[in-house]
Amino acid sequence: MPRQKAQPKSTTTKTKQQAKSSNDEWVGLSFRVSPEFSREFKVYAAKNDFKLVDLLKEGFKALKKQRRQSQAR
Repeated sequence: MPRQKAQPKSTTTKTKQQAKSSNDEWVGLSFRVSPEFSREFKVYAAKNDFKLVDLLKEGFKALKKQRRQSQAR
């Protein structure tokens, strides 16, 4: 029996803006940190009931806000 070609999984194409705004799509973010920082980050997240990704997002959000305020002065 001859093999059939695989069909594409999706025929719809998202624009870059749609992909960026979609909360159901995730991509890996990969970087290295020291073992001490990793432990401190994880312990802080656990003690304060954060998921690691939520702690990262909150910290980034706070940094951006702080920088905006310091630039406005």
